[in-house]
Amino acid sequence: MQTFNKKIPVDLFDVIIVGGGVAGLAAAMTAGQSGLRVLLLEKTVLGGSVAVLEEVSEYPGIEKISGWELTQTIVKQARNSGCLLYDSIEVTGVQRSENGRFEIHCSGGDSFRARSVIVSTGGQPKLLGLKDEARFAQHGIHTCAQCAGARYKGRDAVIAGNGSHAVRAALHLVNLGCRVFFITGDAKIFGDANLIKKLLNHKKFYFMDGCHVATLAGDETLHEIEVANLASGNLQKLEVAAVFAYRGIVPTSMIVNAEKDAKGFLLVDENFMTSLPGVFAAGRIVYEDLPIQVMVGDGSRTALSAASWLQSAG
Repeated sequence: MQTFNKKIPVDLFDVIIVGGGVAGLAAAMTAGQSGLRVLLLEKTVLGGSVAVLEEVSEYPGIEKISGWELTQTIVKQARNSGCLLYDSIEVTGVQRSENGRFEIHCSGGDSFRARSVIVSTGGQPKLLGLKDEARFAQHGIHTCAQCAGARYKGRDAVIAGNGSHAVRAALHLVNLGCRVFFITGDAKIFGDANLIKKLLNHKKFYFMDGCHVATLAGDETLHEIEVANLASGNLQKLEVAAVFAYRGIVPTSMIVNAEKDAKGFLLVDENFMTSLPGVFAAGRIVYEDLPIQVMVGDGSRTALSAASWLQSAG
C-alpha cells in the first residue's frame, strides 16, 4: 500500500469517488464521459453487493443479466472513459484543506488530492443483536445469501428482515431448494412486486409477519431458533440450518464530516451535494434500500452535478 500512490500519474483529480458499488461505478462512467479526471477507490470488490447477484431481471433495457456481468460491464465502460478504478483500497478519511482541495486518506498511508468528492460507500449489514450471534457467524448466521446460500442447499433457512435485498435473498434460497421462512416485524413484504409475487406463490416460501428472531441455539453450528410474535409474545421453535440477516445497513459515513440523519445516512440536497461544498453522495449511503436502477441513476446524476459544480467553481 505504501507504494500504491506512485502508480498514480495524476497529482490532482477533478473528482475522487469513494466506493465502487453500482452507484459509484455509474458516477465514474458519467464523470469520465464528461471529460473529468476520475479516481475511484473501493474497499473490497468493484461492483459491491450487486456483483454477487445471480440474476438481475428488472434493469431497464435488459431482460436478464447476472450481477457480475452487469457490474463488470460498467467497470469496463468507466475505464474506457478514462477513469482509474482500484479495489482493495480502504479510504479512512476525507479532509478539506485550506485551499479548498480535498485530501483522501487511505489505510495504507497513501493520500490523494481532488477538487471534488463523491461518497458512495453504502454501509455494513445490521446484525440481529442476539446472544451467541458472534459465535454462529459463518456457522449458520450470515448477511449474504448469494455468498453463503449454496452450503445450505435443500435445507431450511430464515430470512430475518425485509426490503428488496431480502426478497432477492429469499428467491435465491428457494431456487436452491431451501424451505425459506421470511421473518419480519412488518405486515407486508417490501420490494419489487413481481419478485414478491414469485415468492408468495412458491410452495417452499413461508411468510411470518409481525415476528422477530428471539434466540439462537446450537453446538458448533446453528440448528434452532425461537421466533417471537410481537403482538402476543408467544414463542415458536424452528429447526433451521441458517439465518440470513437483512435488517438494513449501518451507513459507512464516518469518513466525511458532513451532516447526517439520526441513522447516520448522509443528507444531500436536490443536486446530491452534502453540507460540505464539493462533497456529493449517492446510493445507499443516502437511502437505505434502493432498486439497482435507481442507484445507477443516482450515481450518474451525482456525477453530472459534480461536473456542473466544478465548472461554476472554476
